[in-house]
Order: sequence, then C-alpha cells, then structure tokens
Amino acid sequence: MVMAHTTGLKLAGLAVLVTLCGAAPAFTQVDLAGEWGARLHEDQAYRGPGPEVGEYLGLPINDEARMKADSWDAAVYTIPERQCIPFAADHGLTIGSMRIWKEVDTTSQDVIAWHEHHEWQAQERTIWMDDRPHPPEWAPHTWQGFSTGKWAGNTLTVTTTHLKMGQIERNGVPRSDKATLLEHYFRHGDYLTIVQTVTDPVYLTEPFVRSRNFVWSPGQQLNAYPCRPAVEVDRPKHQVPHYLPGTNPSLDASTRRFGVPAVAARGGAETMYPEYVLKLRTAAPANGRNQSPVASSVSRTIQTTGAHDSDVHVLPVQGSVYLIAGPDGNSVLQVSDDGVLLVDTQTAQVSEKILAAIRQTSNKPIRFIVNTHAHADHIGGNEKIAKAGRAFGGRAAGVGFLALEPAEGATIIAHENVLKRVSAPAGSKAPMPFPAWPTETYFNDEYEVFNGEAVQLVHVPAAHTDGDSLVFFRRSDVIATGDVFSTVSYPIIDERTGGSINGTITALNQILDLAIPRATQEGGTYVIPGHGRVCDEADVVEYRDMVVIIRDRIQDLIKRGMTLAQIKAAGPSFDYDRRYTTESLTADMFTESVYRSLTRGK
Repeated sequence: MVMAHTTGLKLAGLAVLVTLCGAAPAFTQVDLAGEWGARLHEDQAYRGPGPEVGEYLGLPINDEARMKADSWDAAVYTIPERQCIPFAADHGLTIGSMRIWKEVDTTSQDVIAWHEHHEWQAQERTIWMDDRPHPPEWAPHTWQGFSTGKWAGNTLTVTTTHLKMGQIERNGVPRSDKATLLEHYFRHGDYLTIVQTVTDPVYLTEPFVRSRNFVWSPGQQLNAYPCRPAVEVDRPKHQVPHYLPGTNPSLDASTRRFGVPAVAARGGAETMYPEYVLKLRTAAPANGRNQSPVASSVSRTIQTTGAHDSDVHVLPVQGSVYLIAGPDGNSVLQVSDDGVLLVDTQTAQVSEKILAAIRQTSNKPIRFIVNTHAHADHIGGNEKIAKAGRAFGGRAAGVGFLALEPAEGATIIAHENVLKRVSAPAGSKAPMPFPAWPTETYFNDEYEVFNGEAVQLVHVPAAHTDGDSLVFFRRSDVIATGDVFSTVSYPIIDERTGGSINGTITALNQILDLAIPRATQEGGTYVIPGHGRVCDEADVVEYRDMVVIIRDRIQDLIKRGMTLAQIKAAGPSFDYDRRYTTESLTADMFTESVYRSLTRGK
C-alpha cells in the first residue's frame, strides 16, 4: 500500500511538471532505432530479379513512361557512368536490410533526425525532425532526396523532395526528378512496415503506392557495398545503349513466360484495381506482340519549367564557388582573397541585383567576367558589372597582360567567336555596345585564369553556339556549363551561330570526362547549368542519354525517308516532352532543330 501511494504521488508530480513546463512528447511515439532485416517471403522473385522486360501490370503509368520503358536496354548498366548508380529513396527499400538510428539534442533530448543506412548499395538517408524547410528548387537533387518527418500518434509521416531521376521498377519504368515521396512508418513490436506513395507529374497518372516489411534483427551485420566504375564491354566511348521504337524484342516476355494478357502487361492505372480482371474476361484477345509503335504526338502536353521567380538568389555550391540564380538563367560566382570572378552576367535588367548578390558574398573587387557564349541573357549585364569592377595589373590570365596602373573595369574573357558575334565590321552597328565586348579572348581549345585557384576555360565547338566555353574551377571542383546543358528544357541549338546537335552531345560528353563523382555516382564534381538547378555527373548522364536517344530516333526516321512533317507527327521526343518542353522550346521546335542539324549540307 505504501508503494502504491508513493507511485501515485510520483504520477501526480509528473502531471504538475508537465503543466508547468509544457506538453511532453507523445508517449505513443515509438522507437524506430535498430537493425532491421528485409522480409522478402511474399514477393522475393519480383523484388529480387525484378519484373520481366515490358511487364508494367499494376503500374499507373502514362504513354510517355511506357515509351521510355520500351526503349530501355539493360546494357545501359555496363557503361561506366551508370554502373554505380543506386536505387533512389522510393526504390531503395526493395531488397536489402537497413539500420536506423536517431540523432538527439543533448540539451532538450528532442530527436533532431532519424538516420538510415541501407545495405543494398550503401545508401545513407536522413529524415529531419526539427521543422527545417526543404531546400530551394535550384538546390542539388540526390538519390535519397531531402526528407522531413512528423509524428501523428505512433505513425511517422515522411515527405521527400529533391529526388534524382529514378525508376519505378527495375525494367526501365521511369520516375522523374519532379516526383515527391510520401511515406508512413508503422512499428508493431518486432515488425516495421513502410508504406510509400510516389506522385510524379511527368510519368504517373495517379499516385503509386507500395509497402515494404522489416523484422527486428539485433544480431544483424550489414555488408559493405563497394563500387568503382570500369570498362566492362568493348564499345565506343560514350555510347548509350537503347532500343529504337518498335525494335525491342523482349516486350512480350511476361506474356510468353507467364501468360499475362498482352493488354494487361502494358500497365496503366486501371490495371491496379480488382475490377480490371472482369474487364479482361470480357475483352477481345489482343493480337500481335506486346509492342508499342512510335508514340503519337496528339497527347503531348507542355509542362513549363522556367525560372523560379523574378528575384536573384545566392546558393553556396562547393569550395569558393556560388550559384547566383536569376529569373532568366544562372551566373556563377567564385571568390578569393584577390577578387571576384563571375561567369555570365545575365540580362541588363538584373545587373543591380547581380551586383547586390556579389556584395552579399564578397567585398573584393570584381576582377574577371567570363562569358560562356554570346547570347544576351548571359552577357547583357557585361557593361554595367564590368564597370563596377577593376582588373588586375600584371599577369592576370593565361598569356597575361601588363598594366602599370590597375585597369579600369573588370576583364571580360571569352572565346574569340563570342567577340565576333557581339562586334561588327567597321561601319556596321554591333549587336552589343563596345564596353560589353570581351577584352581578352582565346582561340585554341583551352585558356587559363588564376583567381585564388586554377580556372580552366574549355572551348566546345559547334555545340549550343560556335563560341561555347565550359568553366572548370579546379580546386573547388565545380563546372559552369553555360547553355550546352540545362535542367529546364531541351538543348537550344542556335544554328545561326554555329550550333549543332552532335556538337551538343560532344560537349555533354566532355563535361562527363571532366567530372568525377563521389561514391554512388553522387556529388564530387558539381555542375552548374546555364538554366536550372545545381547538378552532378549523374544528372548530366540523364540529360546526355536523353539527347542521344532523341538524336538517334530522328536519324533513324531520316534514313527511312520520312519528311520533317512525318517525323514530327511520329513524336520522337514524346517520352521526354512532359519534362523538357517549354513555351519557348516546344517538342516540335526541338525536333525541327535536330532535323536541320542532321540534314545540313545534304
């Protein structure tokens, strides 16, 4: 009785303490920490080897996803730049076991974050519990994305954004980098269930739901997952394995092996529901192979993916390099004790905002401006921003120049073809005023500048234009690409200034040659496009593959004698249109530019 009375006093005291100090964490929250072994007893054959090629049953995919999956070739995993790419957060739970541990604030004892390590491909994931906001849209994407969590009773709900391009299934069914992931974690004793809902405006017609089960395994020892890319198949460098539309011989594998009706194997939202079985019983049998022709262009829609807003934002990237994201494109800022180097000045209308962004980051003089090409949305601010700067005296760049006194204005550096485009013969009116012209040019393959670190300019001819430069910050390990690479649109091929589709592909491959990723094909060298978010090698690989696949399709249709009108009607870019078409560069416009580039001179 005395013990019961004492316990009652303690509980009463705890109630008073909670009243005085505020509500305590909900007692219904469960501890997720521990070793968790994957439960594959129900669907190991499906989760392990994966579904058959062409088997999309039960997936709410659209025609674009179907066409992209039909083009997928497993040989793509043999190219070095794809060998170590892991499953993303929405697919990483498919096979392996995992470890979960919590990060606790030592003062408040609040859980700041849950951390996960996945055995399969050694992926590390953090779920932030401290109400921090998700990063801006121009921040890098990763395989695990950026995750935040909230408890609702004993259920942890996790929201994940900033995912890299991935797959819904291991047979090439795509999931875009515009997707979001919503998860619910349930623990019942020694069992953990994670229910995932993937929403993707590019490749799914409705949310896709699946679950994963784990059992508590305190004696578990996770294995390491080392991976280093190597040449495994003797083929031309940078070749992209894929099937042209109508040529994949394996799309009826599930029909032949398991008797899955061909119409059902094509997937779609209706195949997720039980009533679809009734429809199959009354439907006429499908004839022919489980094969789709080149997609029709009728159902293509435009998803505009332009600038985030009308302001200018600064984002630290790596080392001494920053992104200045503007309404019409990107500038790249590099700072040192000696001064500031700026890659591209954007339009004249945002010059004051660009200068303010520079001053927000450094009070050193603007020493160098590098122009990646001659278009006004990248060099329009040259005059005003250069005037606000001050060049080095003495040896300032590759071959250098001499000045007894510091020169007025920053040095503007570009390939000599940029100078040709912005100037004009004597007696003619130039496209740009003289103070905006490059003051230092180079005409060979490379040029060097030093501003606290080695900065290498690499000329990539006949790409976006004939004067494109990649800017490689060697110590910071960041590459500024200008408009040879973008995450918001198809490549712009400016034929009037010497651009070409094959030159664009060559430029993308040159970026891949310069970039060295960290583990699991993530991070390492960061790549800043002319428009869009900060990327790494894996993002450039996705973009390069897309451009090569569309180029090859159009080239094949040209060889088959099709006219431009017929090629546009065939929709050779159909499976990428929701992701990359914009109002200013539609699918038809991109197809036309590729066609003209491939047939020029014929």
